[in-house]
Amino acid sequence: MVITLNGGGYLKFQSGDRVMLVDPEDQRSFRGSLVVVSTEKPAKTPSLEGGPFFIDNQGEYDAGGVRIEGRTVAHENESEKTAYRVSFDEMGIGILGPVKNEPDPKIIELLQDCDVLVVPGGDEKPFLSAEIAAKIIRQIEPGIVIPTTTKNPEELMKELGQENGAKMEGKLTIRKKDIAPKAMKVIWLTA
Repeated sequence: MVITLNGGGYLKFQSGDRVMLVDPEDQRSFRGSLVVVSTEKPAKTPSLEGGPFFIDNQGEYDAGGVRIEGRTVAHENESEKTAYRVSFDEMGIGILGPVKNEPDPKIIELLQDCDVLVVPGGDEKPFLSAEIAAKIIRQIEPGIVIPTTTKNPEELMKELGQENGAKMEGKLTIRKKDIAPKAMKVIWLTA
């Protein structure tokens, strides 16, 4: 699987010809996508007729072998924020989305022991502080952590006791067998 950050919280997960987008910024990105997931409702980029399978709400979904479970994590500024657990390419992917506060224990349970966790911010306003993000990460214990921040997540690394710094990547290419369970290895993707 190849994971790329295309700015903000817009991520692309690709395995062969199967593509899942998370919070894309425009509909041009939809071309060739199997699934589009939006962590906010109403979505910034609504679904197109005949386009990919579009998810912007809590529930359980299965699209082309990609299994997705979403739960509402918060209601902020007239929008509903949803966290997702995705089974894609034999990996468990947790997507917390753009939340400002620590989520309910049911959300932590949903994301528990995922292979890859996408977490917002890390001292980037208006999202989670590095302290709260680290607390959530320690509870979930993912193999890999991808913070959706535009600046180096030094504070998050410090909170996790990984002062040697985040590994900066343009893209992340991983296989299930390469992920150490509960390692909480931070990978900083650049757009």
